[in-house]
Amino acid sequence: MGSTIGQSSSPASLLDRLGLWPGRISWFLLPLLAGGALSAGLDTADRAVQITAGVMLWAAWFVGFVALLAPSTMSLTVYRVLAPVPLVALIIVLVGAGGVSADQATVAAMASAAALGLAFLPVTGDEMVNGSAYGPERRLALRPPASLLLGPILLAWVLMVSATIAGPLLLASQRWLFGIPITAAAGFLLYRGGKSLHQLARRWIVFTPAGFVIHDYFVLAESILLRRQDIAALGPAPAEPRGTIDLSAGAIGLALQVEAKDPINIAIRDGRNVTTADTVRMIFSPTLPGQLLREARVRGIKIS
Repeated sequence: MGSTIGQSSSPASLLDRLGLWPGRISWFLLPLLAGGALSAGLDTADRAVQITAGVMLWAAWFVGFVALLAPSTMSLTVYRVLAPVPLVALIIVLVGAGGVSADQATVAAMASAAALGLAFLPVTGDEMVNGSAYGPERRLALRPPASLLLGPILLAWVLMVSATIAGPLLLASQRWLFGIPITAAAGFLLYRGGKSLHQLARRWIVFTPAGFVIHDYFVLAESILLRRQDIAALGPAPAEPRGTIDLSAGAIGLALQVEAKDPINIAIRDGRNVTTADTVRMIFSPTLPGQLLREARVRGIKIS
């Protein structure tokens, strides 16, 4: 089973081969495909609100495009925070204003949804995380903990983006009583929320000439270095693992298990507490397990 996954008898998907280019193209085309609907929806708003909304949308588009042209872990955070904004803006416009034709709305919705979907593809995360790699390193992203997916992550994004959009628009409409405190809160939320979300982008497996490193602040107090000569096997995690420490944090998807020849002492984070344990088997969940196994095989690591 592990061999089949590692070798991948079927060719890589088209999106995997194209890497970031589908995302770049879809983001580049957004003003052309969705701009008309957004502009038409703002026609009934005050001139100051129109200008403010337009400036914010263009700024979001420009920053997102720059992030796609310069892939890194920071760019990944910025891109994925901005990716839902066009679709959310379109929904707000369609619900709160008229003047948008059915054709405009359909094209804009499809373009915005495509840009959003491409932003959250596993290959997008891997390509951008690897943009921060040094020299012969190869970084592959880890899946987010399941406990954060629909709760804290979504809440942090909603608070950040809603305050950032609402504050300037309220100021533009001269509603100072609400606009000033919400705009001030937006700055705080962007800093705190952005910092927290960025930590999720900094969870990865790093292949080095010596072996590979599990770098995951969420479950580990210290990164784990596994040298090539110390690895007994690497492959899909068994359905009922025994004597294994699970570092996947409950992530959804295929998990991998690495087995060391000798026990390794690891420092596990549990909230603010840190405990240590000796183990020879560890489970983790990369976003692209097949690609990780192929990389491991190329680097001379035994695949089970």
